[in-house]
Amino acid sequence: MIEYVTIDQAAELDAFVLRQPNCHFMQTSVWGRVKEGWGWTGILCRDEKGEIIGSMAILEHRIRHMHTGFLYAPRGPIFRDGDYATLEALVDAMRALAEKRGDYMIRIDPMLEETDTAFLDEVRRLGFTVNQASDFSLFQPRMCYVLDLQGFTPESLLAYYNKTKRYDIRRAERNGVTVRLGDVSDIPVFYRMMLATAAKNGFTARPQQYYAHFLEALGPMARLYLAEKDGVIIAASITAELGNRVWHMYACSDRAYQADFPNELIQWQMQRDALEGGYRYFDFRGVEGYPVPENPYYGLHHYKQGFGAQFHAYVGQCDRVLHPMRAKLVHTLQKIFVRE
Repeated sequence: MIEYVTIDQAAELDAFVLRQPNCHFMQTSVWGRVKEGWGWTGILCRDEKGEIIGSMAILEHRIRHMHTGFLYAPRGPIFRDGDYATLEALVDAMRALAEKRGDYMIRIDPMLEETDTAFLDEVRRLGFTVNQASDFSLFQPRMCYVLDLQGFTPESLLAYYNKTKRYDIRRAERNGVTVRLGDVSDIPVFYRMMLATAAKNGFTARPQQYYAHFLEALGPMARLYLAEKDGVIIAASITAELGNRVWHMYACSDRAYQADFPNELIQWQMQRDALEGGYRYFDFRGVEGYPVPENPYYGLHHYKQGFGAQFHAYVGQCDRVLHPMRAKLVHTLQKIFVRE
């Protein structure tokens, strides 16, 4: 049985996602409140007893002046491993919603390993094409690092890091760097560092208000960590937490203090807090390419490996075009605007 819910009726959906081993905060109404410029709809799939057996949180992006758009389930849907009947029911419900609204495409990208060939076979049978790009061109990073915290104490976790990371953390402490939690009032300082970090690393920072809104929308599920030296904020990170996982979402730092290793000290604090909070996983999020030395972006892999994190490559971005002519028109116009 399929049931559609609005963002104000999503308590049951959110509670179901929270209990799942592959839970993701983007599959809850919280992410809909962050992405307030998009529409949000939740889908529940129930068994004959009325118990929820699968869910999907969907964002809708409308294309301006075109009376169409696409539906996207970031890191969804959520269903029991191998339960492809539920997957199909959720996809059919998503497609029906898209047809009703005139959307040209539906998109999913669940947090399943790329080795899950049974899932890949199933989504292709359902009419999806799979994009397994290894760079940051997908909506969500396909390559990620995750640290399994199970069985660690803060002391044993520090010992688990490689020698370089342990040295960097102790060096930061000796140099007088400290870490504290901040709040929305610290976002202007965070944003100045983020702009500099983005310029150095070749990406575009989001608007300042986005980061403030992220903290406000997630409330106690989000934390802003600030590293300070001599009363000056020199690095910062934002995390999100839900269910069994903490995600490291955004980070920036002042390069003038690079030799004080504030980022490493923040990592140490974030992971200790995750342990104290009873979370199973600390998710470092995305990297580009596979962890091989010839990868020009291997440095970020090596950095995250230093904390003992394990590499994961997910199945990729799965798209099902419902109206090819509308899709072709959208892509053509996008190319024109990008070129201009």
